Amino acid sequence: MKKAAIILFLVAVLSFLLGFMRVEVSEGEEEITREEMVPFQSCFEQCAPEVGWDWPLLASVAYHESRFHAKAHSQSGACGVMQLMPKTARRFGLNDSTIWVPEDNIRAGVKYIQFLQGKWAFIHNQDEQTKFVLASYNVGPGFIFAARKLAKADGANPYVWSQVEPYVSSSYPRRYVKQVLKTANKYRNDYTEWETNSR
Repeated sequence: MKKAAIILFLVAVLSFLLGFMRVEVSEGEEEITREEMVPFQSCFEQCAPEVGWDWPLLASVAYHESRFHAKAHSQSGACGVMQLMPKTARRFGLNDSTIWVPEDNIRAGVKYIQFLQGKWAFIHNQDEQTKFVLASYNVGPGFIFAARKLAKADGANPYVWSQVEPYVSSSYPRRYVKQVLKTANKYRNDYTEWETNSR
């Protein structure tokens, strides 16, 4: 009986402490600002309409490219928040200094997305076009056009990403498209909840 009483007492104490900890975490979460949740959010908000996207989708690209790290530098040479190759960065107005400025890098990334949208303009369904653009952002449009050609030759619908996707030789763009779209939805849900709680 004594052992059971001790166990019950310990469980009660532990439950109290856990409850206290939950309150502390909740109070801390209420103080988080939108900018802290997604760095450079105001820039994403300003730039996203230029490509007809909402800002969570644009921010999601940056998250999966660099985790929002301004000094990110990949083994292939991609730089900054949007992980632009130096040649692409120069094409869209950046130099060796401005490529590391987050807002400049984001704006150049948006110009590159606009360029890719032009490549896929013949796909009129906006959601499908976005998937082709995202895949192209990840590995370059040449690989995706090649996959589309294979899909078409095999009788698949070349205007639907899910039917072209199996013909993409690398698994990276297939995962990338899914992950970016999933993260964008998470941001939309998180910010809806944030705005509700902050009123």
